[in-house]
Amino acid sequence: MDDGLSCEKHLIPKAEAMEGMVYIIRFVLWLWEDIDARLAVVLTAHNHSQRHGQALHNPRAEVARENGCSFEAFLQLMEEDDAYDADLTLLGEEQAKEAGSQEHIRDSLQNIDMIVSSPLSRAIRTADLVHSSPKNKLPPKRVAIEEFREINGKLLNAKRRPKDELEALFPHWNFSLIPSIDDTWTEDLEAHHECSERGYKGMLWIMQQIETNILVVAHGGLLNMMMNDHPRVVLVDGRKEEYATDSDRCVTQRFGNCELRSYIMSAWHNGTESEDKNVDPSLHDYQPVITLEEVTMQRTIP
Repeated sequence: MDDGLSCEKHLIPKAEAMEGMVYIIRFVLWLWEDIDARLAVVLTAHNHSQRHGQALHNPRAEVARENGCSFEAFLQLMEEDDAYDADLTLLGEEQAKEAGSQEHIRDSLQNIDMIVSSPLSRAIRTADLVHSSPKNKLPPKRVAIEEFREINGKLLNAKRRPKDELEALFPHWNFSLIPSIDDTWTEDLEAHHECSERGYKGMLWIMQQIETNILVVAHGGLLNMMMNDHPRVVLVDGRKEEYATDSDRCVTQRFGNCELRSYIMSAWHNGTESEDKNVDPSLHDYQPVITLEEVTMQRTIP
């Protein structure tokens, strides 16, 4: 999906006095509404987010988007090249293998505790190619959740396979958190705010796990809307220029194929407790601001 963002319009200044200011203002305004109740950092985790490799519906649409086509034209090309739960192309497979061979990516992912993926095959396959389990080390958990699937509806590439079929294709993955059949796909395209909220709920789920060093493999549209459009998600540029090879790339820019970005993720929440004793206090009214401070050392070139 076209993000509609440009670095010229949304560039995060890197000067000391201005770095991240555009995004931090949103957080400060929220905090000031009730500073006594809200001044509490509750959870912090390392989040490595990665887009899948090129899939069957991507080639023509991606070229058109890079050339500045409209969202409608972009969508039309994907519909013309549509495929049920679209697999990776041969190029997409090579992109994932190449990403997994890059030293800075191997270094970033060597100590991850868990891999969380969209339940769509192209994301799961990318995760397996990028992070194969080392023989001398306990492999990280691999879990698929619905919250990180691509913008849902209309296109067959957004429709997932039944759980039993996924379990047969990827027996080393845990699919216990997804329904047996895909009952959420419809002929209408999911609204952008609904996709953004779904991704936000996925990040909340991550923050509630015991694992704190996590790789998320998802989709360009979902990642863009989750990170850039949700009112309770704040992006901050924490990259160090001496390590970054892409310091001119703004943090809001759409993910490239197999591009991995690393974040320090923190959740700030309303510290008031629910009076309803039948409600799990860890889940009741749990709508924190999530800050994602990007600390990527180097960008994967798609």
